[in-house]
Amino acid sequence: MNEKKLNNVLSLEPKERYGYLIQKVADFEEIFVITDTVDAFVTVGDSDMKCIPVWPEHDFAKEFLTDDWADFKIKTLSLNEFYDWLDKLEMENYHIAGFPNKDLNSIVVKPQEIKSHLIYECDQYE
Repeated sequence: MNEKKLNNVLSLEPKERYGYLIQKVADFEEIFVITDTVDAFVTVGDSDMKCIPVWPEHDFAKEFLTDDWADFKIKTLSLNEFYDWLDKLEMENYHIAGFPNKDLNSIVVKPQEIKSHLIYECDQYE
């Protein structure tokens, strides 16, 4: 991905980035997360609200592999894997940080909410 597109999309408002996330994940049926050195998914937020950040494309997630996350890696989940995982996350009171920018600013949704948005978007293609 070229630098201009990367910066243009990352500079969108959180709601617009979230819409981009939903559309791209529905298009390509995959989503990207970051895992630490022991393959645990990274979380952001505090003890009151644990959020797992997700990105629509590998290149966006790669922007976060710096500083404290320099040794971490990007994991690709198929849409079906993500759906199954969302059910578990809902039971464990996690939230999803939908396509954070470099300041970790994003829309935060419950797992079943993003699942519903993705199912709706996928249904538009049939």
